[in-house]
Amino acid sequence: MKIDENLSETFDIEPMPKGTQEIITQDGEVIKEPNARIEKDYDDSRENLKNLLEKGQEALLHSLEVAKQSEHPRAFEVVGNLIKQLADVNQQLMDLHQQKQKLDAPKASKGDKNVTNNAIFVGSTAELNKLIHKMNKGD
Repeated sequence: MKIDENLSETFDIEPMPKGTQEIITQDGEVIKEPNARIEKDYDDSRENLKNLLEKGQEALLHSLEVAKQSEHPRAFEVVGNLIKQLADVNQQLMDLHQQKQKLDAPKASKGDKNVTNNAIFVGSTAELNKLIHKMNKGD
């Protein structure tokens, strides 16, 4: 913080407020927060996948009714393909969650540098055995 103030004084400019980062993309879009774009894309992708699942379930129910009424093998084949596609969309939704967790993981683990070493004895097993024998003879 002090360095920022000294540089601002030296160059006679206003210091940048802390926490303001702007990224300007190639197409001219200004992004105030770099992570906001990731969040927005994640939310949009998740919403799209959920809409696909909802519409797919409606289509599946309708296709199943058509297949039951017509009893045509091709209609049942279409129903089977639709079921597989819905399962794939479900998997994509879960993959999206995993990718988001991986993106968020470095943020959460940056501050977690807690190392706990509870070493009671450091040495080889032979040294430990000698130490135990010495302790038993002392009793």
